[in-house]
This record gives sequence, structure tokens and C-alpha cells, in this order.
Amino acid sequence: MKPLIVLGVTGSIATIRAFDLCRELRRKGFEVQVVMSEAAQGIVTEDAMEFASGRKVISKLSGKIEHVKYFGKKGRASLLLVAPATANTISKIAMGIDDTPVTTFATVAIGSGKPVLLAPAMHAPMYEHPIVRENLAKLEERGVKVIAPLEKEEKAKLRNIGEIVFEVEKALHAKKLSGKKVLVASGAFQSKIDDVRVITNNSSGKTGSALSLECALNGAAVKQIGNGAHEEFIHFEETKDANELEEKVLAELRNGYDYFFCPAALPDFDVKQSRGKLDSEKTIELKLEPRKKFLDKVHEKFPSLKIIAFKAEYGKGKKELESIARKMLAEKKFFAVVATDISKNPVGADESEMFFCGKKGFWVKGAKKEIAGKIVESFT
Repeated sequence: MKPLIVLGVTGSIATIRAFDLCRELRRKGFEVQVVMSEAAQGIVTEDAMEFASGRKVISKLSGKIEHVKYFGKKGRASLLLVAPATANTISKIAMGIDDTPVTTFATVAIGSGKPVLLAPAMHAPMYEHPIVRENLAKLEERGVKVIAPLEKEEKAKLRNIGEIVFEVEKALHAKKLSGKKVLVASGAFQSKIDDVRVITNNSSGKTGSALSLECALNGAAVKQIGNGAHEEFIHFEETKDANELEEKVLAELRNGYDYFFCPAALPDFDVKQSRGKLDSEKTIELKLEPRKKFLDKVHEKFPSLKIIAFKAEYGKGKKELESIARKMLAEKKFFAVVATDISKNPVGADESEMFFCGKKGFWVKGAKKEIAGKIVESFT
């Protein structure tokens, strides 16, 4: 059975985004029951939200005691999301006042210990009102998750839909990495030929982005360094230069991390760099020298760090790839090695097949998100 989210919609101009939020929740696999205040109905119609949710909207409470049906001790709903949450609604929920369908649902959900998320949206002076801020703090103390708004243009704007949906997923997800710190390095990195040209590769950063997201869903504090694919709500620091990436990672690891994932496509060779710009009318010969493996440097400096290394091979059979991964794991003493054959799984593709070699050894195939999920799941 799919998790059911009750989406409480209140009367803010950001209410116009509730339709898209509802559709995105359903796209992510949730069932959605919409509950609307009277003020919200003046901005978005019940018919529109019924179309978005596939369910009749609850706009007033009846003898069916809908609030108990969904959030009583044996209630069907998994979580209450109030988005947008106005200053009026926030303060009423904090005071235990339930005079609208949305606030009544909140009272019952909090009283039953069900997850409650609030996504405020209002003008900046209202958000900065000391009583409103006190009420938000009071709700957080009682376990309500507040998805902080984007403060700009004298407004406290509703957070991006992708981030709101992520917080819903996170609230209902197992917390295998709760209290852990995770660093991820990902993307395609450059070595300079001259002051204009570089050599690089086709890495997209998709694996690193999927791993960052999965670790965050599992409760870890995550930072991603690199380039290419990344989620805007994951702490991300961009760099494209290979040497700069190594410096940034080594400096960041001094802050104390539990896991380091490195699907970053770092160059295997250093180029003898020329100053200025090489003459394009002449034949150029590049001298490539083997580069010291970055993960060896990391392991030397941080021997207790759990390193998950990624190994790309070409034209290898499954048994041979497994042997390569196991040998690398034994020799390097990493936490795990993830190996793939890029002759069958092109760099940058949305789907792949990989061999995970750690305490357990297994093959995993599918979208990068599925692969990341299986890898993190294997940690416990």
C-alpha cells in the first residue's frame, strides 16, 4: 500500500503552487488527500485540487470525522504536510486552536504523534513577527518539521517543490545513517594543457548526486563537492579542476567525516602544462605522466575513514570484474569498491549495472537512484 500524505492547503498567494506540489507527490509514489481552508478555496478551486490528487477534497469536517479517520491512533495517513502554511495557521496550530479543517487535522496529527511538516509562505514582516517566530520554534520543539521559506524580495517564499517533496520522503524514510557525516566527490575533472585548453572526460556526476540524495534521505549530514548533476537542496561546492578538487576534499575531511564516496572521474594522468596558448597551426605532442591515485592520499591521511571507491573497467566479464574489485578492496583496505564495465554501461547514462564489493558482494542494476539505494542499504 502506498503511503498516504494529507496535504493541508491554506490561504496564501503561494496556494497556486499546491496543484504542482500535489502532482509531484503523486509522481513520487504517494497517495494524496487534500484538505483546504476556506481562504485557500478562494485562490485554487476544489475541482483543480481534486484533479491533482485523484480524491475528493475535504473542505469542511462532517460526521465522518475525517480528521480521526486519517490521523487517529489507527489512522490511514502517514504524514501531514501543510503547504503553504500562513502565519495565521501556524499560530493556531501552535496554540492548539482548530477552527478550520487544516488546523483540526494538525491538532489530531500532533496529538497522535504522526509526522507533521509545515512549509511557511508569507510576506517577510509577517514571518519576522516575534510571536510567529516563537510559535514556529514552539512547534519545532514538539517535533514538527518546519521547511524554512526562501527569504527574498521582502517575502518569505514557499520552498521549491522538489525540496518540499524531498523532506516528505526523508520524514518517512529509514534513518540508517542518522548522526553520520558523508562527503561525496563527483563529476568530470580537468587537467590543463595550456592556459586555454584542458583534457577531461564524460562523467555526468549522476551517480554522486544519487548517492548524496540517498545518504541525506537516510539521515546523514551530506556535502557534495564537484560538478555536474546535483540537487539544489544538498550542500554543494562546485569545482572542475582536478587539483582543486583534491585540495578541497582533503581540507573538508579535516572536519570529521564517517563516509567518503568517490565516484568522481579524476584524471589518471598529469599533463605537462604549457604557459600561454599553444600554436594551433603546429602538431602538438602531449606528455602524460601517471598521477598518484587520489584515494591513496585520502587513505594515508584519514586511515579510519570509510572510503567507497569506484572502479571503471572496459570489456571485462562479470567474473573478471568481480575479481578486480575484490583485489582492489583487499590491497587498498577501503570500506567498499563499486566496479562497472563502461563498454556495457556508458559514462553518463541514466541507468547502469555495478558490482558492489564490501562486507557483502552483489550486483545491482537499474537507475542511479536504485543503485544508490542498494549501496546504502548494504551498510547495515
